Amino acid sequence: MARSHRYFRGEQHADGYWWGELESNPSMEAEYLLLCRFLEREDTERTRKLVNYILDQQQEDGSWGQYYEAPGDVSTSVECYFALKLTGEPPDSPAMSKAREFILGKGGVPKARVFTKIWLALFGQWDWKGIPNMPPELILLPNWAPFNIYEFSSWARATIVPMLIILTDRPQVTVPESANIDELFPEGRESVDYSLPKPKERFGLSQGLYLLDRLVGLYERLPVHPLRGMARRRIINWVLEHQEADGAWGGIQPPWVYSLIALHHDDAPGHQEAIQRGFEGFDSFAIEDEKTFNIQACISPVWDTCLTQVALLDSGIAPDDPMIQESSRWLMDQQILSSGDWQVKAKNTQPGGWAFELHNDNYPDVDDSSDVIVALEL
Repeated sequence: MARSHRYFRGEQHADGYWWGELESNPSMEAEYLLLCRFLEREDTERTRKLVNYILDQQQEDGSWGQYYEAPGDVSTSVECYFALKLTGEPPDSPAMSKAREFILGKGGVPKARVFTKIWLALFGQWDWKGIPNMPPELILLPNWAPFNIYEFSSWARATIVPMLIILTDRPQVTVPESANIDELFPEGRESVDYSLPKPKERFGLSQGLYLLDRLVGLYERLPVHPLRGMARRRIINWVLEHQEADGAWGGIQPPWVYSLIALHHDDAPGHQEAIQRGFEGFDSFAIEDEKTFNIQACISPVWDTCLTQVALLDSGIAPDDPMIQESSRWLMDQQILSSGDWQVKAKNTQPGGWAFELHNDNYPDVDDSSDVIVALEL
């Protein structure tokens, strides 16, 4: 315990908080490489470091997993394989050969998750008709409607809103033929059935969503969409208004990357500043050394600090110890007193919570708020 106390004294930031690495999986680095290609912001040196990191994370069977010591995951492996091939990794290298064998053994690209297929569709490696429909007009539904953006959790909502433009416009960046991943389709690209699988049950949520997707598909075929222009403007304004001070959206990677893609695709001169801040913001979430560059999907200094403070107090550190006093003051300064769209569902509730991150004022959460109160109460 004494050694642990010394460790935390040495690791405490000058401002009073603790912050440890938030580990995720190498789809973060793969998607960052794809984002750089889509936004035309590739950097040779950074690409080299990202490739090194992805290769370092490859497992013995050629796969990439979703968490520490996880079994290989086909979606994560497909994303890593495509990102590596796009950056020029030789397809006949041992790493790529083993990855290809694993992916094909798991059913190949057709068995990947829908978000992986969206990334592939952005580069012409999957047909957009194999992606669910979601029209921009969804943004116009009132919050009392059974299905509207405020029925989704905060991170899902911030992901879905820019996705409404992406899934409708279906942008695509052309890549060299050498980067194509036709070899990851066990039966060949031409034999793929891109239709969404029909649910086995006749009633229920899955059947309802299936029918809704088909109805939206029919709506998209109409020659006129009178509310589309209004919906697009509202989406873009919503995205711009929800960017955090550090350039992020929702303080987490998924809404961040899709917001940047949507703004870049919309291609309005006024978006450049937001795109620049958003892209630069990844640096504050990144860990870089001479060899590698990896992206944290999120950061959690508030969470790390309140849990550390509780552990220190429970293990005998006095409440008036300068280390505890500094972390307590920092935690109190992180309280979010501004409004957010979480109040759409929590009407008449005053702000006062905490979020994981340093700059996620839009979305405080119950977990952090509860544990910060415990830490301060002790």
